[in-house]
Amino acid sequence: MYAPNASYLRVYEPAGAFADADYWRAYAASGRAPEPHEGPKQRREALYERIGWPWRGVPSFGREAYVIDRGDDAEPLVCPWNLRYRIAQAALELRRLTPEPVAEALIPPDFLASAAEIVAHDDLTDRHEAPADAHEQVASWSVPLRWFTCVRPGDRQLVIHPRATWLRYRTPMSKARTQLVVARNLIRAEFGEDAELGVAIGETTEWLEGFHHESVVELDYGGLVSRMDYEELRREDSVDLTWEALDRLGANEPEAAQECYARLVERWRDRRLGERLN
Repeated sequence: MYAPNASYLRVYEPAGAFADADYWRAYAASGRAPEPHEGPKQRREALYERIGWPWRGVPSFGREAYVIDRGDDAEPLVCPWNLRYRIAQAALELRRLTPEPVAEALIPPDFLASAAEIVAHDDLTDRHEAPADAHEQVASWSVPLRWFTCVRPGDRQLVIHPRATWLRYRTPMSKARTQLVVARNLIRAEFGEDAELGVAIGETTEWLEGFHHESVVELDYGGLVSRMDYEELRREDSVDLTWEALDRLGANEPEAAQECYARLVERWRDRRLGERLN
C-alpha cells in the first residue's frame, strides 16, 4: 500500500533516454516492476531491512522502477527509484536544516560522509543528462497546488477497488510543459513576476525541462486516497477548479478566479491540518 500521507509527481522516460537502456528494456520485459500503489510499501521494507543502528554508510539497493508498458511498437517508459542517491541527498538536507548537536545525534558522521561521497560523485550512470534522483517528487499530507497545473481534467484515472484504489493523472511531457507555461504566464500577468504560485510553477517547469520530450508526467494522489471515501474520490475536482481559476484569469475575471482559488486553498489547508494533528 501507499505511504498513508504522501502524494507524488513522477516522470516516466523512454528506456532509450537512459545510458543503460538495455537494462531497463529487459527490466520492463521481465514483468517484475511494481505498480505505483505497491511501490512505497516495498521501498519502506527495503529501507528497514538495510538500515540499522549504528548507520555506517548509505546502503545499496536493487535497481527498481515503475514502468508504463506501451506495447511492442513503442519503448517502455521508466521511472527509476534511485533509492541510494535519494537517501544520501535527504541525509545531507537534514544535516543542513538541523542544529548541529541534534544532527550529530541523529546521523552518525560515517553515514554523512558516505552520503556526501555519493552525491559528490554522482556520475549520471542512470541517465544521459540529468541527476539520478530527478524522476519523482514527494509531498506529505497534501498535493502542492502547482502540481495541478501540469495536468487537465481529461487526464484523470480513478480506480476504486477494495484491494487497490488510486487517483492519478497522466499526460504527455509536451502537454505538461505547455500547461505550466500557460498557467505561469496568466498568474504573472495578473499578480506580477514575484507571485508565489507563479514562482513555484516556474520551478516545476524547470524541473521538467531536464527530461526527454517523449516522457509522461504523472500526478498521483498516492496514500491520500486512504483518507478519502469513495464518494469524495469521485467528487475530487481540484484539477478542474485550478483550470477554472486560470481560465477566469484569462477572461479578465479576477474576482471569479480568486473565488475558485480560495476554495482550492481551503480544501487542501483542511487536509494539511492532519499533519499538525499527527
